[in-house]
Amino acid sequence: MKHDTDTKGALLALLERLRELTEDETEAIRDKDFVRVDTVQTEKATVRDGILKLEAPALEGKSRFADDPDVQEAVGRIMEMDQANNAQLSRDMGSLKQAAEEQTRTGNTMRRVHGAYGQRQLSANWQAVT
Repeated sequence: MKHDTDTKGALLALLERLRELTEDETEAIRDKDFVRVDTVQTEKATVRDGILKLEAPALEGKSRFADDPDVQEAVGRIMEMDQANNAQLSRDMGSLKQAAEEQTRTGNTMRRVHGAYGQRQLSANWQAVT
């Protein structure tokens, strides 16, 4: 039983670290610091690997602590934050994609305008009158 208590304590510590990283991820998303988002997600993956190793003797893919109220609360908070982060990232990525498409359309239009009118201006002789 002592082993389970130690394992639960280690699991809760890893879940707390995961929660902290998820908060960092939320801030990075809010600041649109996508390099930091990537760094935090890499750190979160490392913590998740630690959780999986800790839970290696899990039964039928279910954590031994799945019914523990402390673990349920910690996991529930993290999942809620992750879902909000994923939704915000999806919205941000949609906005960025839309902006990139608009820039591509603008660039294409400018190239067509330059192609149509740019050649005519080469032979023009402009004078400034004062």
